[in-house]
Amino acid sequence: MVTCGSRMPSVELGALIPLSLVEKRGMCELNYKNEMLLTLSDIVWCDVLLLVRGTSFQSLWIANSAKKLHRTVLGYWDDDLLNVPDYSLSYRYHSSPRTKKNVFKLFEITDQFFSPNNKLATKLSALHGKEVQVLPVPFGPEKLRVPSKRTRNLPIVGYAGGRDHIKLVNTFLGPVLSAVVNDCIDFNVHIIGPKPKFDKKLKARTKYDVPIRNYYAYLDFTSHLHWDIGLAPQVNTEFTTYKFYNKLLEYTAMGCAGIYSKLEPYTGVIQDGITGLLVDNEVDAWRDAILRLLKDPELRFKIASNAYDLVKSSNNRKLVAEKYISALEPFLDYRAPDIKKPFVYFSTIPIFFARAWNLVIEDVRTYGVFAVIKALLGYLLRLVFGRNFKVKKYIKIKI
Repeated sequence: MVTCGSRMPSVELGALIPLSLVEKRGMCELNYKNEMLLTLSDIVWCDVLLLVRGTSFQSLWIANSAKKLHRTVLGYWDDDLLNVPDYSLSYRYHSSPRTKKNVFKLFEITDQFFSPNNKLATKLSALHGKEVQVLPVPFGPEKLRVPSKRTRNLPIVGYAGGRDHIKLVNTFLGPVLSAVVNDCIDFNVHIIGPKPKFDKKLKARTKYDVPIRNYYAYLDFTSHLHWDIGLAPQVNTEFTTYKFYNKLLEYTAMGCAGIYSKLEPYTGVIQDGITGLLVDNEVDAWRDAILRLLKDPELRFKIASNAYDLVKSSNNRKLVAEKYISALEPFLDYRAPDIKKPFVYFSTIPIFFARAWNLVIEDVRTYGVFAVIKALLGYLLRLVFGRNFKVKKYIKIKI
């Protein structure tokens, strides 16, 4: 059983995609459920429980319940969730003493941790007291797009990121693109995710698309794009060095050449000028790197092709599945004891409401009463009118 607070890319890449391949080999049965909806029946169903990015009260309740019912509990982190930076939308939650207390209790309960980043695995090993195993990340789509030369249309320079990166986009990427435009080279710009403030001012045709929450919808959307250059600037903080090189996988799957900040984790996997361009976080350096690729379509094709070969050989799904099987071998044969059904049925309903109440209390303590009310109203409106409903237009409570 895999569970997480939301079905984010971390869940798909770190758990569901590789474990579905393990399931296809007949080595396990796989199920996923949001941690808030997960019940004792779900825990009883499984022998092994995998918590992805578990930090919440719900995660702690699930882990405790699983251990009491003699289930194996595994953990997976792809971020240093104990040191989330203040520019992140989740900073207030992850920096709260209550969340940190949850995390350290989870370290005590969890039987084994996994991570895709060597540096993060080393840190978690010291905190957990056991060696944290490193697992590779598969590329998202089932098949990679083979790079092709595009010479007829204007080159497209793209950026895709989360809403956490709004400051990076506007204070760094905006000036970089403006500097490129000043060299009088024609190109188009496409940004997905954080809303740019410069899109109407930039003297280049700029297209913007809102974030796509569903991971498979995002993969389908990007599979139809024809970017020539993908940009991956990274904030120079200790936190970012504990991430994995997701943008290399994404941009390679799109068939474009990538430009990356000369920082970990990209410096550990990318060869400068061969599988990507590694650039210092300076406007002039990024301008020069973009201009270099805009002026040299042969170099773009060479980098995209080399990145394709790299990702196909080191992050293909078959290889990743083999690594998962090897890492999970001690747990795949485990069979938990049977639990009597009456115990599960009579316990589920009252426990669900108790957890819901604790969730509200936890959020009120972290964010405040008005923020929780606003979030609940937004959730209800999106539930009624659809995911893309613009909540801010109708909810004007200022926090």
